Amino acid sequence: MSTGPYDRTAHARSWEALAARTDSVLETGGTWMRTRRPEHFEAYAAAAAVLIDEQTGYLARWGDRAPGPGLRPVPVDLPDVVIPLVQQHVVAADHREAAGELRRARELRWAARDLATRFLDEGQRAEHHDPGHAELLHAEGRIGEGMALLERAEATLYSRGAFLQAAAVRLTRARLLRHLEDHATALKVLGTFEQDLLAGLPEGVPGAAEIAEAEQAAYDAIRRGAGDRSPVVAAEKLVRRRELLLQLWDLKSWLLTDVGAHEEAEELVRHLMPYLRETEMEAAGLLHLSSLAWRRGDLAAARRWSAGAAPAFECPPGDDGAFAASALRSKLPAYCLMRARLCPEPPAAEQDDALRWLDRGLGAVGEHPDPETEWRLHAEKAKLLVRRSLPSSAQRAYAEAVRVIDGRRRVSAGLRWDNLYLRERLPVMQEALDLAAERSDAFAALAVIDLLKARSFAARLALLPAPGSDAPTDDERELARITAELDAAEYGTALTSGGAVDGSAAPGPQPGIAQWRMRRRRLVEDIRRKDPRWRALTEGLPADPGASIRAAVERVLGPAGDTGTTSRGERAALSLYRRPGRIVAVLVSGDGTEVGIRTLSDRTARALEAFEANVRLGAAADRGLFDFSTAFGVTFEDLVPGRMAERALRARTLLVVPHADLHGLPWQLLMACGQRLVRHTAVGVLPNLAAMATLDRPAAGSVRASLFGAPRYPDSAGLAPLREAEGELRDIEALYADGRLLSRIACGARARVPHLLDLLARQGGSGTILHVACHGAAEHDDPYEAGLMLADGRLGVAELSLRRIRFDEVVLSTCRGALRPSRSSPGKSAVELVADDALTMVHVLHEAGAAFVLGSPLPIGDKAARAFTTAWHRHRRTEQPLQACRAAACELLDDADRTSHHSWGGMTGYGCR
Repeated sequence: MSTGPYDRTAHARSWEALAARTDSVLETGGTWMRTRRPEHFEAYAAAAAVLIDEQTGYLARWGDRAPGPGLRPVPVDLPDVVIPLVQQHVVAADHREAAGELRRARELRWAARDLATRFLDEGQRAEHHDPGHAELLHAEGRIGEGMALLERAEATLYSRGAFLQAAAVRLTRARLLRHLEDHATALKVLGTFEQDLLAGLPEGVPGAAEIAEAEQAAYDAIRRGAGDRSPVVAAEKLVRRRELLLQLWDLKSWLLTDVGAHEEAEELVRHLMPYLRETEMEAAGLLHLSSLAWRRGDLAAARRWSAGAAPAFECPPGDDGAFAASALRSKLPAYCLMRARLCPEPPAAEQDDALRWLDRGLGAVGEHPDPETEWRLHAEKAKLLVRRSLPSSAQRAYAEAVRVIDGRRRVSAGLRWDNLYLRERLPVMQEALDLAAERSDAFAALAVIDLLKARSFAARLALLPAPGSDAPTDDERELARITAELDAAEYGTALTSGGAVDGSAAPGPQPGIAQWRMRRRRLVEDIRRKDPRWRALTEGLPADPGASIRAAVERVLGPAGDTGTTSRGERAALSLYRRPGRIVAVLVSGDGTEVGIRTLSDRTARALEAFEANVRLGAAADRGLFDFSTAFGVTFEDLVPGRMAERALRARTLLVVPHADLHGLPWQLLMACGQRLVRHTAVGVLPNLAAMATLDRPAAGSVRASLFGAPRYPDSAGLAPLREAEGELRDIEALYADGRLLSRIACGARARVPHLLDLLARQGGSGTILHVACHGAAEHDDPYEAGLMLADGRLGVAELSLRRIRFDEVVLSTCRGALRPSRSSPGKSAVELVADDALTMVHVLHEAGAAFVLGSPLPIGDKAARAFTTAWHRHRRTEQPLQACRAAACELLDDADRTSHHSWGGMTGYGCR
């Protein structure tokens, strides 16, 4: 609508100016499209911006009135300007990125996002912008945001009847799932998509000649003056449907290859070949067939297919320019990798030929980035160099492979995707570790071990939010609702209108409990993936693992000017990695950094298996077996190379970094040189050394405490009363009675979830300890089912993982608070935690802000928990946390009549000081 009196002359001038701006955009845009020079893009973008300003101003002033008589209408719709401008911002960003101008590339991509948000409606963004932006988010590690954006875009397009556009988005989603190694889900996403596309091609998939004929007929009709563009639209849809179907077949053939369905994959590739031939991409199909044959071990067939592709990739002299313009150029690294793999191993000259192919492939990756092929090229080169007895060069190649693999792991994609991604790459990282150990390169071994363990945990620690929180998101509100439903079902009580449990008559377990748990797992994964704090990692420079490890080593030893109580060399760190039949160990101590391998005897291997099986039994376990050395006769020296064990025992504090089943061992109670390890040194446990960057905070000399627990459980919960828990809290209360209690004890009916959450939100500060005494819950196959069992329900890691706490130290007087699951069950199929992820109650408290946590991976006795934790608090008043652990353990060892060792042996200090 107009905003003032109609001025025909001004209207005409505005209309003419609009036409001039349109001509300017067309001219500068055409120049950019021809040259692809940055300055020409900037000119095009500037001209388009002026046109957008002119058009928006014109519409605001005149509404939708037509120009006056005698003027030729020049229709300018904003989307017609903005859509190509958005798309060309992305193209320009690709060019800047290829030139190494990463900051400018990122600015251009986000400028495209801003334009789309301001000037395009939801459907236009879904079709023309959101898929590309989702791929950008994926590349930055913001996997959850990218996937959610694709799902919304697809739903929007389907709701508007734009099937082909929605289909393109679905293909993007399946392709990104493949990048995440989630092949099964990608195939599921494709689903009946193929049949849906074929349904629009009743006469079969047209060839290129038929497509050209349909397009020509449509445009002939236009030129004859028919005025009806429907034949052109129909021809365009036919072309698009065919393109999407061919893309689907190509993606599906690779997904079938990934899951080992080689025969189905080959059949599909052969079906694709005629269409690939029409687009000069036949060589790509031949390369895929060669890869399939190589995977099957049919080297003769692989060489035959590869030879068929060779003319397209191995250009005659002088034809390099033609190949550079070919769509096949992005496949060159993969072709070079296949050629290298197919070179016969002997004699040496032929191995040199393989090396030349690998180096050519790596050079091609520099021009056309392809991380997936790049790490494989480096790994293949490393293996070849090992066979050539060139270990130093091989280690450098392995280091490059590990660097590329790790590039995407700094930001978590969630337990399932993180571990699916690493599963195929794990053998290469383990080969790199084995070679470093064989060469006695302790720093290289330590770097690989740390990257294999709890990678995103250390990153999350470094990104702690400021105290306080924003308003909860929709996902967080849904999480709270589902948690309340689960509490009601598990405790057999009814929910009040406010979502709490009222303790009324028990309805019994609800049939939807499994579905609620699955929904909760998925919500927490989504929330953690979408965490905006990851942006600080993706926007910064890539981390240098070597530099990070050297910094961690300096922290272990104690750098000059250390403000804590630890002097240089008083601490040592022992990082362990479990391999079949052996343990790779790296010790950092005042004597230097060294790596060694302890071959496990059959007796030791059987003992570790039996111990792990016993831990899995939970309440049904034989608790006598939890004193590992006494029960199985296995000592510290059986797990660590002899000389390394002796040096480790000299340190005042030993930081152990376990792996796999070693996490569950009662490290303090292991026998070492004829007596318990804790008699030699204070023992702390960490998930990896990189965590020291955040956790190695000097512990306060004077402490205050908040005491919480001894819940009064309803009979419907099925939980045994903790007979010693209230006495434990009273004993500790007496220790802090000199004005060092932060508040009165919250126990019995007051030990409820809202009360503990309120404590976490309000209390804390320097030198504060939170002590919680209650039943604990943990499951070996589901990290998100761990929790604290309180009077009104469970407070689980799902809720705590979203919070920030200000307590420096936390004592978990609970069973299995540090139990590390070995499998994750985010859906119906379990995923092995190959990355040794840190997701227990202890680690979630670290993520939330605590520098030290006292907890146990094993069940602990009620009486033993009271004795140990009371002793710890008594010593903590005058000693550092780990030294207080040692003093408490030695006190109970000296007074064997008070409690048996196995009933408290799992109590472990998780921290650095």
